[in-house]
Amino acid sequence: MNNKLLSIVAFILLIVVIYYFYYNDPSNGEAIFISCITKSISGLDCPGCGSQRAFHELLHGNFIKAAQFNLLIYFFVPLLLFIFLKITLKPFNIFLPDIIISTKWLVSILVSIILFSIIRNVI
Repeated sequence: MNNKLLSIVAFILLIVVIYYFYYNDPSNGEAIFISCITKSISGLDCPGCGSQRAFHELLHGNFIKAAQFNLLIYFFVPLLLFIFLKITLKPFNIFLPDIIISTKWLVSILVSIILFSIIRNVI
């Protein structure tokens, strides 16, 4: 397969995933969703816990409810979408700028995610 075809397949899969999340609510347990391994083993919420429900609410415009499920959704959705577009548009000679993050910012993001995880399990 050439890279353009792979990119088109990736876009189609993204649309299918968004469609699935829009029409299936992870909260009601009727649809198939991946459960958190960390929560299953330890009983503690990981940084990603609630992100499937938050993404579903985000797609429906329920921004406050999405933040209640997982506040990090507002950081990771734009980041993952940017990375996805950067990779999949490259075969079409569309180049997005590189993200240059200093080590200080990377460490502060990591510390913030760890603190978020601790706080959400204590409260």
